[in-house]
Amino acid sequence: MTPWTDLGDGIHVRQSRAFLMNSVLLLHSEHAVVVDPGILPSELDDLAARVKASGAKAVTLVFTHAHWDHVLGKAWWPTARTIAHDRFPADLERSMQWIHADADATAAEHGETWAKKFEPFHPKELLSGLRFSKLGPWRLVFRDAFGHSDSQMSIHLPEQRTLIAADMLSDIEVPTLNTAPSVYIATLQTLLPVAAGNPIETLVPGHGSIARGAEAVAERFRRDLEYLETLDRRARELRARGVPLERAQQELEAMDDVERHPDFSMKKAHQKNIQLAYQGNAAAAHSGS
Repeated sequence: MTPWTDLGDGIHVRQSRAFLMNSVLLLHSEHAVVVDPGILPSELDDLAARVKASGAKAVTLVFTHAHWDHVLGKAWWPTARTIAHDRFPADLERSMQWIHADADATAAEHGETWAKKFEPFHPKELLSGLRFSKLGPWRLVFRDAFGHSDSQMSIHLPEQRTLIAADMLSDIEVPTLNTAPSVYIATLQTLLPVAAGNPIETLVPGHGSIARGAEAVAERFRRDLEYLETLDRRARELRARGVPLERAQQELEAMDDVERHPDFSMKKAHQKNIQLAYQGNAAAAHSGS
């Protein structure tokens, strides 16, 4: 099976063997946009070859957030314009302590090594809030997408009715939190009218399968919101009753729709989510979100 999916209109998605992470190419001879290039060295070679074959006069790299698996491709385009959230530099600095170890271990697991080592970088263009951008023929809408990462943003292509959802709305992973669930819920609720107003027909998550058709996209929203709202409600109830965190984790570990794929256990992520939901507003205040 090919790792490539051609969505039409110059949009191509390449799925990594590692964590089924999706990198997105917007290819046009005037301008190519590379979103989250990764993960393995051979896969980055493949992405770079596809961009080169497009004959693009300009290349821009967009990083949806600063987690290690989404940032490794910078070295393949050392002179390219780079775009990320304005919280990206601080988030990347916090991540540097484990980026190399995780990248090396993942490459070794797949029989590869890094000829180009990752080096920290500062994106040339930093965005936040709601921003519109035109890169050659591509019209993109960037939105804050907090809840999973302090530096996360989604990318909407309204003309192509496509949403690049960063690490949200996956069919193989539950939402993974870095703060209280209310923050993540607010992010999804902000995107809901976008999906409904000019129906999003294609949704590319950071990991997992592409959702095709407005109904499939709506189901991704429903599923993630149901998980988050249930987690938030039940954790608050347990905390209000004075149930200790350890007991709350035991009671909530068997929540519905936690394990979505047999090869990607979410048990540890779910336990962390319970802790953050239990801490509630204190967790949100601590994260700065």
